[in-house]
Amino acid sequence: MTRSTTCRQLRTSLLLAVPLTLFGCTDDPMQDVGDDASDTGTPGDGDGDPGDGDGDPGDGDGDPGDGDGDSGDGDGDTEKPGLGDTPNTLCEAATVNLATIVAENQSGSPDPLEIEAAYVGTGLQEFVQLAGAVTGRVDAGTLIDDAMILTALQGTELDLLDIEWRIYLVMQQYIRHEISDVAATLPDPSNDPAVLYARWDAAWCYWDGNLRPLAQLADGIGLAGDTIEADIDQGFEWGHSGIEGAESWAIDDWVVPPAKQVVEKTTYALAHRLTMQWSADAASEGDAATAAWYAHQAYGAFQIIEDRMATKNTPGIAIIEDALLGDPAEIDADDVLRQMNIAFVKRTRKYTDLALPSVDSLMATPEGHTGANEGSTYSKLVEPFMVDLDGFDAADYRDNWTAWITAVKDDDVPAGEAASAVLTDYNCALQAQLGIAECTSSTDEQ
Repeated sequence: MTRSTTCRQLRTSLLLAVPLTLFGCTDDPMQDVGDDASDTGTPGDGDGDPGDGDGDPGDGDGDPGDGDGDSGDGDGDTEKPGLGDTPNTLCEAATVNLATIVAENQSGSPDPLEIEAAYVGTGLQEFVQLAGAVTGRVDAGTLIDDAMILTALQGTELDLLDIEWRIYLVMQQYIRHEISDVAATLPDPSNDPAVLYARWDAAWCYWDGNLRPLAQLADGIGLAGDTIEADIDQGFEWGHSGIEGAESWAIDDWVVPPAKQVVEKTTYALAHRLTMQWSADAASEGDAATAAWYAHQAYGAFQIIEDRMATKNTPGIAIIEDALLGDPAEIDADDVLRQMNIAFVKRTRKYTDLALPSVDSLMATPEGHTGANEGSTYSKLVEPFMVDLDGFDAADYRDNWTAWITAVKDDDVPAGEAASAVLTDYNCALQAQLGIAECTSSTDEQ
């Protein structure tokens, strides 16, 4: 099957023309940690579903600071390791193997034998199997991701593309799992910070070498305010700075939990943008083979956020998946976008007032600070779609998120109530624009 030259050039320029250093673990600091519970067996996101319970998303102001001005080790005497300093030969091997699969899929005529050689018996397969066991992606004793990949090796070109996206999903789930575990670490003198650094660094490595090009693609779509790649970098840096808090055996719970949320929720923005763009590309593409390629790309990206639709817009999952797996000419890209936005505007709504005394009374607590940062990060996903709301100003909107986070940290209830009111009003206005009957954070669509 031959795809159009335009499509091949687009894929090559956007996905492959990135610095070679991105395809391997460098000496930079950042790696892999756990996440929140999901319907696929990972731990939760702290947003009230099968939540992560770990607290805090980023500070929402684009600054990797921890909200209290202290990024240090607690005593200033011990030099901390850098992000990504922990060696990880498995990540390095998996990154090289995945790069081979990506290159084959971008070639226009992927060789299944080359893809098989890059997976079977390699570090990449070892990683997929490890990640499946760690995150609980097992059914009746079978590692579901490894089994899917082995079956798809015997399939079509689109099946080979699905292998690539399944690996991205496994990496995202593993990152999510590892950073969640680090963020949930309780103070204990027996804790070894080197172990926590290693897990955070592992998550960083899989992000840096494998998911980063996807963030660059998402930023390249050009929605106003998107700085997805930089925000994920910031989240990793911020969280790494708090692994040793006041004591080396206690994380800074004003830093690591919110940083975890920045990484995790910004990754959802990455998947949202790619699903949005590739759905539209599939619907408008005249060449059937290229349209199918775009649709499978969109479906793969959507799997990263599929579980975030559950309990907020559960019916939207089937609507989107049926569209992306059906005839590309029948895809309603506007409806795909609307279904996703319904779920994420509800997820944002929970955090516009969660810490107030009249709601969960979490002012001046790490949990409240985490929630405010989580909401700020979620809000960036839906913010570009608020531009048509009456009186909306993006800079002012972000300033209110910053004011809200600061008020929660400082226990300033009047300032918090003022900022919260603005954030809640705009969230409810977007919900109304999307056709949601009642402004809510918890009611599922029917």
